[in-house]
Amino acid sequence: MKKIVVVLLVMVMMVSLVACSSGDAPAVESSSKSEEKVEAADPAPVAADEDELYGMVVFLKGSEFFNWCYAGFQDAAKTVGVQTELLGPATWDASEEAKAVDQLVAKGAMGVAVTAGDADTLVGSIDAAIAAGVPTLTFDSDSPNSNRMLFVGTDHFNAGYQAGKAIGKKMGDDARVGISMIPGLDSINGRIAGLKAGLAEVAPGAQVVAEVNDEGDLNKAETVNTAMLQANPEINVIFCAHGNPATGALKATSNVGRDSGDNKVQVMAFAIDVPILQAIQDGEYYGTVAQNPYLMGVESFWKLYAAAHPTQFGNTQFEGFGNFSTADLDTGVAILFQGDPMIDQLMTPPNID
Repeated sequence: MKKIVVVLLVMVMMVSLVACSSGDAPAVESSSKSEEKVEAADPAPVAADEDELYGMVVFLKGSEFFNWCYAGFQDAAKTVGVQTELLGPATWDASEEAKAVDQLVAKGAMGVAVTAGDADTLVGSIDAAIAAGVPTLTFDSDSPNSNRMLFVGTDHFNAGYQAGKAIGKKMGDDARVGISMIPGLDSINGRIAGLKAGLAEVAPGAQVVAEVNDEGDLNKAETVNTAMLQANPEINVIFCAHGNPATGALKATSNVGRDSGDNKVQVMAFAIDVPILQAIQDGEYYGTVAQNPYLMGVESFWKLYAAAHPTQFGNTQFEGFGNFSTADLDTGVAILFQGDPMIDQLMTPPNID
């Protein structure tokens, strides 16, 4: 009898153990799955540096081109939760730009991207920012004699070169070019040099007849281009070496009665403003040199952000900065003509805060 009781007790204990084991197993599995789900559902960590400030300084605040630049800069910054600020004069003034760079450094900005309205004027402020340990680079228009980290933007020689080839292919050796420009800008100097090289390659008989200083002003551009066409009636194409003079140059062709017909003066713009893009589609302009300002802003931000966050190995060229490539970054250009599908994409300007 005792043996039977013992056997029964052993059997009960075994059943109880099996039951407990089978009850615990799903609970453990469920707990493991729950933990896995929590880990997978974790959102991307919020940036611990959300109070960091990165600044962009332009020489013509409000310009549609620089709005594109700042949109890229701002959009990139939003992905890591840091703050941005756009500074610069409403009229072309490199000395005011220099002050804006100084202001950002004084405010404790972690990085500054500046387009140099005048290459030499910005040297002092850029060098002071670098000396203060603030990562600073140039975009769109360079200040090559400064200690800036690198230049992000269009290879200006190549941009002019592509425009020169396009003009040479259309006009051939008969091309007689007038240039609307601003002296003193490294970017414009490069574009003009490239234009002449492109023309020489495709149409060796083509000539650059005259250059006029439009001072970056729309009304001034109309005045000086009108005078240029009157003084040089052989000109049959105007190359706008920057974004501002296209509208004035086009009006100038009308002022001298050469905006249509066989004697029409072609205008090659250097802008992606919506009215100019629409006018290309309408056949008023020959075409435009389209840069990629949005990409300039994106790449500028990431270079500054990398420089502002050192890793375990220091920067070999900029002491105290994080690691980044110091090679200039070419964001490319496209020559747009009537009917190019890219024009439709560019006719919706970006939103900026």
